[in-house]
Amino acid sequence: MLHREEFGPFAGWRVRVPGHRGIPTPAVSGRRLFVGGGFGSYDFYAFDRESGELEWHRRTKDDGPTAAVVTNGFVVFNTESCTLEVVRAADGEVLGERWLGDPLLAQPAVAGGRVFMVYPRNGRHWVGAFHLPQLEPLWETEIGHDAITAPVCAHGRVWVSTFDGSVWCMDAATGHVEWTRRMQATSAPWIHNGEVFVAQRDDHGPEAHRSPRRSPHTGRPRERTGWYDGREGELKVAFAPNPAPYLSKDWGKARKSAFQADDAAVGFAHAPPSAKLDMASELIGERSVSRTWRYQGSRPVVVDGVLYDTTGDKLEARDLQANEEVWSWSSRDSVEGERGLTPPAVANGRVWAGSWNGSVLSWDAQCGRVRWDVPVRAPCHWQPVVGDGWVFAGLEDGSLVGFCTGDELDDGWPMWGGGPGHNGDPELTAAPAQRPQEQTAQRAMSRG
Repeated sequence: MLHREEFGPFAGWRVRVPGHRGIPTPAVSGRRLFVGGGFGSYDFYAFDRESGELEWHRRTKDDGPTAAVVTNGFVVFNTESCTLEVVRAADGEVLGERWLGDPLLAQPAVAGGRVFMVYPRNGRHWVGAFHLPQLEPLWETEIGHDAITAPVCAHGRVWVSTFDGSVWCMDAATGHVEWTRRMQATSAPWIHNGEVFVAQRDDHGPEAHRSPRRSPHTGRPRERTGWYDGREGELKVAFAPNPAPYLSKDWGKARKSAFQADDAAVGFAHAPPSAKLDMASELIGERSVSRTWRYQGSRPVVVDGVLYDTTGDKLEARDLQANEEVWSWSSRDSVEGERGLTPPAVANGRVWAGSWNGSVLSWDAQCGRVRWDVPVRAPCHWQPVVGDGWVFAGLEDGSLVGFCTGDELDDGWPMWGGGPGHNGDPELTAAPAQRPQEQTAQRAMSRG
């Protein structure tokens, strides 16, 4: 059901998606917004981004459509159980479909005309590459566990963090493993100039990562961002850790247990062995398929030599060259069992994130000044997206919201991770913000 609505100073709309499930990050491309109906849903939608009117609806064969990737007129997503899908953006017609395995806890990535996906088979996990759009298989490589949120594509490689805490680097053309390393990774990596930035669990300090005899998951949970050499995975800098109670399997235990009903509703009264959730529980504190499916962690972003992350529910900007904090902002409220902030979206000199207390915020990327704080009246768990002066977010009450800020510089983060490869748009994340008239002229040239 569509409603016109005011979001603080901004006009927009709200769509109540059937099922009242938590809605994942939408993807915006051109005049359309694409989104799945949440864990347990069999529905995928396209809406007009400015009016919120339904453009088309696709009933999926399996449940749990993920956040989508949009590229070259194709929309790519997978269902939790258990299919990779490619549909045409214009009308939702299915162009490619492939059953991969059950459950699928991550979303796909796209680069170079290929789709990359992680999936289970016979108790083991694989990264596979498929040709877009028909999804003919090209290669597959075995890895140790399912992917955290999504594979990441950058510099001709595929990077994957897995729920056993490892990070993998593979050649995107062949699937050859260039290196893998146990990093206690708690997020998908971000790749900048060939280097790896990843959130990490760090209960005991650096020695826990070097000693095979000591479990890194027995102390009070803390989380940090590590900076690694992208050629061999060697640690360059480990930033100071923050308290991270959300990584404890006991923090918010009652709330987390309530999600078992979502699992049971799709046939997972007990998590399947292929999910290997015992390892995920030790690393990130999540025991259910549904909560692991929705997990994003404190995924870092690096733009113009500045690292942005949300470890410890604190949004922090850090100058990499000087290794100094530039600014920080802390979430005002927390709910036991939930993170206070989504991973940040960063482009055009702005930062955006959603909060569990029911708002979407924007900061000046250089100084941390809050540009606006817009109430959306429900927890925002998934990363919001921005495009052409519009902001869109899926909310935990089963609604999807969009509002127009009237500022064309609110642009450059059209889907989860900022682009089809989930590593931002190189043109928009590497360059400093342009003046509005310069950007408008550049867009007119590119579109003309």
